[in-house]
Amino acid sequence: TLKGHSGGVNSVVWSPEGTKIASASDDKTVKIWNSFTGDQILTLEGHSWNVTSVVWSPDGTKLASASNDTTVKIWNAVTGELIST
Repeated sequence: TLKGHSGGVNSVVWSPEGTKIASASDDKTVKIWNSFTGDQILTLEGHSWNVTSVVWSPDGTKLASASNDTTVKIWNAVTGELIST
Protein backbone atom coordinates (compact mmCIF):
# COMPACT_ATOMS: atom_id res chain seq x y z
CA THR A 1 0.00 0.00 0.00
CA LEU A 2 1.34 3.40 -1.01
CA LYS A 3 0.09 6.11 1.31
CA GLY A 4 0.74 9.80 0.88
CA HIS A 5 -1.98 11.45 -1.20
CA SER A 6 -4.59 13.48 0.65
CA GLY A 7 -7.18 13.08 -2.10
CA GLY A 8 -8.44 10.39 -4.42
CA VAL A 9 -6.01 8.79 -6.86
CA ASN A 10 -7.02 9.09 -10.52
CA SER A 11 -4.13 7.47 -12.38
CA VAL A 12 -1.24 5.13 -11.63
CA VAL A 13 1.51 4.14 -14.08
CA TRP A 14 4.74 2.11 -13.95
CA SER A 15 7.97 3.66 -15.21
CA PRO A 16 9.41 2.07 -18.37
CA GLU A 17 12.16 0.29 -16.42
CA GLY A 18 9.72 -0.86 -13.72
CA THR A 19 11.54 0.66 -10.74
CA LYS A 20 9.13 3.53 -10.09
CA ILE A 21 5.41 4.24 -10.00
CA ALA A 22 3.78 7.62 -10.61
CA SER A 23 0.35 8.51 -9.26
CA ALA A 24 -1.95 11.45 -10.05
CA SER A 25 -4.37 12.73 -7.44
CA ASP A 26 -7.25 15.02 -6.55
CA ASP A 27 -4.84 16.63 -4.07
CA LYS A 28 -3.33 18.46 -7.12
CA THR A 29 -0.08 16.49 -7.02
CA VAL A 30 1.81 13.76 -8.81
CA LYS A 31 3.86 11.47 -6.61
CA ILE A 32 6.72 9.22 -7.66
CA TRP A 33 7.28 6.05 -5.64
CA ASN A 34 9.94 3.36 -5.45
CA SER A 35 8.11 0.30 -6.81
CA PHE A 36 10.18 -2.12 -4.71
CA THR A 37 10.07 -0.43 -1.30
CA GLY A 38 6.94 1.73 -1.62
CA ASP A 39 8.91 4.75 -0.44
CA GLN A 40 7.85 8.12 -1.77
CA ILE A 41 10.61 9.66 -3.91
CA LEU A 42 9.16 12.97 -5.13
CA THR A 43 6.01 15.07 -4.98
CA LEU A 44 5.36 17.21 -8.05
CA GLU A 45 3.35 20.33 -7.26
CA GLY A 46 2.15 22.96 -9.70
CA HIS A 47 -1.37 22.13 -10.84
CA SER A 48 -4.17 24.28 -9.44
CA TRP A 49 -6.85 21.58 -9.72
CA ASN A 50 -7.03 17.79 -9.49
CA VAL A 51 -4.57 15.83 -11.62
CA THR A 52 -6.42 13.33 -13.78
CA SER A 53 -3.67 11.56 -15.69
CA VAL A 54 0.06 10.92 -15.67
CA VAL A 55 2.37 9.17 -18.15
CA TRP A 56 6.11 8.48 -18.39
CA SER A 57 8.23 9.39 -21.40
CA PRO A 58 9.56 6.30 -23.21
CA ASP A 59 13.04 6.82 -21.75
CA GLY A 60 11.71 7.30 -18.20
CA THR A 61 13.31 10.72 -17.70
CA LYS A 62 10.15 12.82 -17.89
CA LEU A 63 6.51 12.72 -16.83
CA ALA A 64 3.51 14.43 -18.39
CA SER A 65 0.54 15.24 -16.17
CA ALA A 66 -2.92 16.45 -17.16
CA SER A 67 -5.27 18.34 -14.87
CA ASN A 68 -8.76 19.75 -14.72
CA ASP A 69 -7.02 23.14 -14.48
CA THR A 70 -6.81 22.74 -18.32
CA THR A 71 -3.03 22.33 -18.39
CA VAL A 72 -0.57 19.61 -19.29
CA LYS A 73 2.73 19.87 -17.46
CA ILE A 74 6.03 18.20 -18.34
CA TRP A 75 8.29 17.31 -15.41
CA ASN A 76 11.83 16.09 -14.95
CA ALA A 77 11.19 12.70 -13.33
CA VAL A 78 14.58 12.68 -11.60
CA THR A 79 14.64 16.15 -10.02
CA GLY A 80 10.92 16.98 -9.99
CA GLU A 81 11.60 20.24 -11.82
CA LEU A 82 8.77 21.62 -13.96
CA ILE A 83 10.05 21.71 -17.55
CA SER A 84 7.03 23.24 -19.30
CA THR A 85 3.28 23.91 -19.16
